[in-house]
Amino acid sequence: MSKTVVVLGPGGTSEFLTVADGETSIPWALEGPNGDATRGAMPIETYYCEGEEFYFARIENMLHGEVMSSPLN
Repeated sequence: MSKTVVVLGPGGTSEFLTVADGETSIPWALEGPNGDATRGAMPIETYYCEGEEFYFARIENMLHGEVMSSPLN
C-alpha cells in the first residue's frame, strides 16, 4: 500500500509525494554551487482529523535551518 504526503516548502509551496505505507521520512538534497550535494531525510508527520490520517513533511523541520533549493529526489 502507499500513502500521499504533502511536502510543505518555503514561501507556501507544496508538493504531493506518494510513498510506501511504512515510510517515516522523505529524502531531500541540497545542491551546492560546485555541484556537490548534501543529503538527508525529512520526517513524515501524521495528523488525525475526524477519523482520517493526513501526512505532512515540512521543510522548516529540517535540522540547522537548511532550506531546500532543489526538487525532492
